[in-house]
Amino acid sequence: MSSADPQPPPSLGAAVVGLYALLPSEFTAARNAAAADAGRAGDKDLAKRIKALPKPSTAAWLVNLLAHRRREDLEQVLELGAALREAQEDLDQKQLRRLSTERQRLLRAIVRQARDLASELDHPVSESLAAEAEQTLWAAMTDPSAADAVASGQLVRSLAASGWEEVDLDGAVADPDSITHGAGGRTGSGAGPGAGPGRVGAVKDKGGSRDSAAVRLRQAEARRAVRKAQADLEEAAAAEHRAQEALDAAQREVDESAGRRDELTDEIDELRERIRQLEREVATVDRRSGKLERERDHARRAARAARRTAEKARQKLTDAQDAADAGTDSGR
Repeated sequence: MSSADPQPPPSLGAAVVGLYALLPSEFTAARNAAAADAGRAGDKDLAKRIKALPKPSTAAWLVNLLAHRRREDLEQVLELGAALREAQEDLDQKQLRRLSTERQRLLRAIVRQARDLASELDHPVSESLAAEAEQTLWAAMTDPSAADAVASGQLVRSLAASGWEEVDLDGAVADPDSITHGAGGRTGSGAGPGAGPGRVGAVKDKGGSRDSAAVRLRQAEARRAVRKAQADLEEAAAAEHRAQEALDAAQREVDESAGRRDELTDEIDELRERIRQLEREVATVDRRSGKLERERDHARRAARAARRTAEKARQKLTDAQDAADAGTDSGR
């Protein structure tokens, strides 16, 4: 093929892998460019499918970030989820408690890593969005299909778990057909298609004692204990989430109050400076008033002296006129 020949259009899977590894701010432009490339390559259907790819929510992007940049850490979470599912099905309460404690520690650690990585990429996320991402990872630990979706790195929205039931994945991933089954660390009953019957057979092969009423009673009691423990765990997680939200709200109010105090302090400083300026102006006016009063008193004394001098001059003039008049009369 010559260099002038058109390049084959990219596959949808390849486009998805590239797009969902990008920052949210880069997604739309890159998606449109990929769709345009497919159109120029002559694949109008692919161009339309790429153009329809939705931008991931911020929480989904945060989980995708782990799939693309912290793959080993994410696989550790999903493998722990597979172990939890196996312990839950085996009704191994001791193992379930131990793994649940490890789950909480591991989820907090990996979400903290994701937030640090997002901040390094100049795209920090809030506590509430981080909690949403943590719920998505927990959902992936409860359901192998959700684990495969998370491992694909192409989540469009966050996921939510409801106990150990199947997670709703409708519209959760960009290209469901490209999901690799078993990528989410499935083991035990969730090891993939076809694993379920083998697991059931293994249970049935443990002996006829499984059919006894006493064994069935113990199994029922164990299942109730597991359900109660799971419900308690979910209630505690919800309470923790509510408490964190309350803490965040309280912190925001504290920050707002501190900001308002700073504003008022600045206003006080400005007013104090204005008062000092006015006091300096008052002192200047007082000095000028004192000088003017002294000049007025001096002018008053000068005016009095001038009046006395004028009175004396007028008196002399009157005396002189009287003397002149008297001399004129005697000469007649």
